[in-house]
This record gives sequence, C-alpha cells and structure tokens, in this order.
Amino acid sequence: MTYNGSLIKRRLVFLLLLCLVLNIALIGRVFWIQFVRGDELRQKAREQWTRDAPVEPKRGTIYDRNMNPLAISASVNSVMASPPDIKDIEKTASLLSPVLNIDKDALVKTLEDAKAKKRGSIFIKRKITDEEAEAVRKLNLKGIYFTEESKRFYPEKNLASHVLGFTGIDSQGLDGIELVYDKYLRGIPGRIISEKDALSRELPFGLEKYIPPEEGLNLVLTIDKVIQHIAERELEKALAEHNAKKGTIIIMDPKTGEILAMANKPDYDPNDYKNYPSSLWRNSAVSDVYEPGSTFKIITASAGLEEGVVRPGDSFYDPGYIVVAGVRIKCWRSGGHGSQTFAQVVQNSCNPGFVEVGSRLGKERFIKYIKGFGFGETTGIDLPGEAKGIFNPAKIGPVELATVSFGQGISVTPIQLVTAVATVANDGKMPQPHIAKALVDKDGRVVYEFKPRVVRQVISEETAAEMKKLLESVVENGTGGRAKIEGYRVAGKTGTAEKYADGKYVASFVGFAPADDPKFVALVVIDEPSTGIYYGGQIAAPVFQKVMADVLKYKGIKPQLQEEQKETVKVPDVRNLYVEDARRILVQSKLAVRIEGEGYVVYDQVPAPGSEIKPGSTVILKVSDSRTDKNPVTVPDLTGRTIREASEILNAVGLKIDIDGSGFAARQNPPPGAEVDIGTVVKVFFEPPSQKKE
Repeated sequence: MTYNGSLIKRRLVFLLLLCLVLNIALIGRVFWIQFVRGDELRQKAREQWTRDAPVEPKRGTIYDRNMNPLAISASVNSVMASPPDIKDIEKTASLLSPVLNIDKDALVKTLEDAKAKKRGSIFIKRKITDEEAEAVRKLNLKGIYFTEESKRFYPEKNLASHVLGFTGIDSQGLDGIELVYDKYLRGIPGRIISEKDALSRELPFGLEKYIPPEEGLNLVLTIDKVIQHIAERELEKALAEHNAKKGTIIIMDPKTGEILAMANKPDYDPNDYKNYPSSLWRNSAVSDVYEPGSTFKIITASAGLEEGVVRPGDSFYDPGYIVVAGVRIKCWRSGGHGSQTFAQVVQNSCNPGFVEVGSRLGKERFIKYIKGFGFGETTGIDLPGEAKGIFNPAKIGPVELATVSFGQGISVTPIQLVTAVATVANDGKMPQPHIAKALVDKDGRVVYEFKPRVVRQVISEETAAEMKKLLESVVENGTGGRAKIEGYRVAGKTGTAEKYADGKYVASFVGFAPADDPKFVALVVIDEPSTGIYYGGQIAAPVFQKVMADVLKYKGIKPQLQEEQKETVKVPDVRNLYVEDARRILVQSKLAVRIEGEGYVVYDQVPAPGSEIKPGSTVILKVSDSRTDKNPVTVPDLTGRTIREASEILNAVGLKIDIDGSGFAARQNPPPGAEVDIGTVVKVFFEPPSQKKE
C-alpha cells in the first residue's frame, strides 16, 4: 500500500498547527491563572487551608487633663468554635448554653449552619466574664477555643458620660468623644493564622502565624475630673431641691476655649448604656436648644456699647412697659423700674431698656452682632450632634427685634451661650470651644496637640472691659446677688425664660470670675423647676456660686479683694414703705438694693433694720401687693405714671388720689417725700403724652 507524500505532509502540518494552537491556549490559560487571577486564587487557596482569626487591638485610653483615666480597655476572652472539629453539636450546645447563658436551640442552629457552609471558625459569645471563661475551660470541649479581645470600661461610671459616649461590641465608637476620635482610638487589628485540612479541621502539627495588633492612640481631654465632679454634684443637688426636669452646667477657660466640665443630669452609665433609655444618651449641652431669656441681654448690651448707641450713664425711664408697633411689651417687674441709667438697666435686667437699645441698633446691626457672637451656627466643638439653635433673620420685624433684645424669640444651645459670654471675658475675642487636648502614644509621646484657636474678634477690648464692669455690677448690686463669692470679683447675668407650655420655665445664670481677669466662665441651666420658684437669680445663681467658689479654691486662685473695711453702715428700717422710696433711702445710705417679689410695698428686709454692714452691701427688699400700715406715710414720686399706676401706688401706701387731667403724671400735691397721715388725699395732675415734660 502506497501513501501519497503530499497527504502525509498536510497531515503533519495540520497536527503541528493543532499542537501549536493547543500550546498557545495552554500558555494563555496558565498566564490567565497565574497572573490575571493569581491573587484571587491564592487568596481562595489560603482560605481553604488556613483559618484566620482576628485579634482586636487595644483601644486607646481616654484621660482627663491631669492624666486620670476616664475610659480604659482591658483584655477579655471571647468564645469561638471550629464547627468542622465538633463531633457532637447537640452535646456541645447542651454543655455551653447554661454556662454562657445562651439559648441551646439557637446555638445548635448556628453551629449546624456554619458546618454546612464549611466555615472554619465562628464567634459563640464575645467578651465574656472571667467566671464564664473559667467554666468553659473546665468543659474542655473539642472545637471550642478562646480568642482575646478588648473590652471598654469607664472607671468613673456616670462621670462625664455625655462627653465620653460609649463603644459597641466591636469596640467601635458609637457616641461622644469615642465616636469623634474613633479612627485614632481604635488601632489596627491583628490576626492568628493556622493551617487546616480539606474538611476545615485544624491540622495537629500545622504552622501557626501571629500578626500582633497595633494599639490605638491615647486621647487627653481638656476635662478636669475634679471640676467635673463639682459640677455634677451641685447640678444633681439643684435638680433634687427644685424638682426640675433636667439641667446643664458648662465650665470653660475663656482664653483657650477648653471645656473643663460639661455636666448634664439626668445621665447614664456608659458601662451599661443599653439598659438606659436612648433619650438619656443625648448631650443636652450641645444638642438641645432653649430660649436664653435675660442672659441674652449680654449680647444686646455688648452690641449697643460697641456701636456707640448707648453708654453706661445714659438715662432711661421704665414705666413698666414699652409699646412697639402697637404691641405692649411688659417689664418683668410690675410697675417698672422708673428712672435709671443704662448701668442700672443692666443691673435690674429691665426689658424696656433693652428694647430701646435694640431699637437704636436697628435690625441690620443687631443681626450682625448676633451672628458675630455665633448664634444661628454651630460652634464646631468636637462632639457629635451639635445643633445650630433657632434664629431666622428673615422673620425679624419690629416686634421680633424688640423681643430678641431681651432673649425671647431666639433659641440657643448652652455651648453657644457660654462661648458668647467667654468672648466678652476674653477681651472680645471668640475662642473655639474644644474637648480634646492631645493625642499621645503608648510611651506617652505627644503625637498631636489640639492648640487653642481664636475664631474672630467680635467686639473691641474696650467694649469688653466695659461689659465686665456692668456684669460685675449685676452681681454686686443687681439681680445676680446670689452669685457673690466672698473675696472674689464675680460678673454674670441671670435669665428666666417662660416656655411655650404654661407654667414651665428655664432658669439660668452665666458668669465668670475673677471679673477683672476671668479664669473660668460657667453656665448653669435648670429646666422646668416645679417647686414654685423659677427665677434664674433664685435657682441658678446659687448653683453658680457654689460651683465657682469650689473651682476657684481647687485651682488655687487666691481671694483678691482687700480685707473688710472697718467702716460700717446701719441698715435703715424701710419696711412698710413704697418700694421706690425704700430704694432711695438705702442708696442714700450707700447700700445696694435687690427686689424680690412683685408689688409696691416692702413687707420685710434682709438684713434686719439696725444691722451693721459694709457700705455697698446688698439689702434684699421683699415686696408684695399688700397695703402699708405705717403712719405717717412718705408720699411717693408719681412722675411719669399712668392714672391706674398712680392709683395703685397711692392705695398701696394708704393714701387717696384726686385725679386732674389725663395721660401721665406731671406734678402732684403734696410733693414727693412729704410725710402725711394715712388717708391723706394726693392731688395728681396728668398731662397727655404730647405735653409731658422731659
């Protein structure tokens, strides 16, 4: 049999080409597997022959400014299972469930599912107690082992809980500082890698590799543990004493913006945060808004002084109300404060006086300063959930301008207000409030320092100095008398705001000390006191006094005032007098006056008549709407009063009125200051506003 040579050659060529194509395809396939999918396949291979257990890093410690630990992490055991190594799942679950207090049926299902999916390892229960770990070890179960994890502890329990926040099961920050600085505190996880067979069972003599975790950085806060304790202690007492809904205290260094204490009550224990209502996790100091009331008058006064529309010695007259765009706005004090300087307007917290200043400023200029002091925007403090407050310039009309001037119709956060007042204390420079002071490594080396920052110059240094004097006079001679601290110069302002719910109030006091060189600014807010007393000067000012006194003593700030003067003044007896006459007599005796209550007649005074006290001391006059029984009676000055007001005043002091004309009182007979018998008729001449003499 003969073969055609050309046919053989063609077959050989075809075979050669086929082999070439196959070789090329094989090389391509090898290239695809080795280089294109190499990393992916290597990873799958590793997963098949290795077991990779994560090792949680130790979370960084959180310290107060004096390196006292506020949040620490400790190593604890977590129970893991290797399902392929468990021979009897039912028995294993029966033994583990009572020890770890977990449901047996749920555990059986978890293990069976993991085994069906050929999973090499799963968590059974994480971060168990030492007692649970010891009980599991005694069981000596095959396929059950431990891994080390880090658990967060808060040694001071509730202290500064709203600042610190808390962490989740994976040691991730969920709230507070723990959340804001989580990426620095968390660290980098490690791993334990061991070899296993095709059924995912651990090889008895397989290789094991340990990749250690990297610890997180430690965080140093501006918080002072002792000052925080002081604030929380006094706040808790105040809430209990006045049966209040909640309260807040913030203490700041005005020069640096460092928050030394931030207390909210009620609070919670971050060690056990899940067993508290989530509403208690809310940091009211930065997240809640409220009407600031008269504490906002600091902003109005600062703007007025800066723009030159008012000076401390300017004269004002308060008949008890002021009419703006046809709306009658009352002063907090029935009957008003009468003639007074602007310094006294601030001391007396006189609403009509501040309405007048707001009117002189005008909408545009006033809004500029409201925004300049940071209202309507967040302060940028390094805490989560900060609110902007409620301020809409577009809705400001004449009446709204008037009400905002004394702190109504605007809502602020506590951190906004304390920062604004710190601006006045810091010579007009607004500090950036902050909680974090530095990040340090495990060897104590500073990795990053959070330095103080000035946001902007809001008012001049001269205006700030004038405001310090005015706010000091509020404490010395005005509504803030209960904030006085013996031996120290204290400045501040009271605030009382009525909430939209009838009969509910927010009492507050904000101030700083020493007044001439402020080291600390503090805000006290008591929400919804329900014992019948609700004025900021009566509730919040005493809390401020106790907190600030302890802070000054703790920080070693020595008393600055000179020893008590030897000169004393005998307190005059002004009981049963018309309140303005009583005030005049006391001022003439070089004494300051504080009015408590509403009405025209003084029914009691503190100190008692005849007491020997220092010049400049404050005498508290308690007034009511009862009639006097003192005879003879000193005729009160009725100038500028309406017919109704004049009638009420004369009736209160036991005198009768003879009305001549209409409008406002222009003159009277007998004249002011005359002593007459009870029942005497006083003829009062009234003139219309157009004829009223200036």
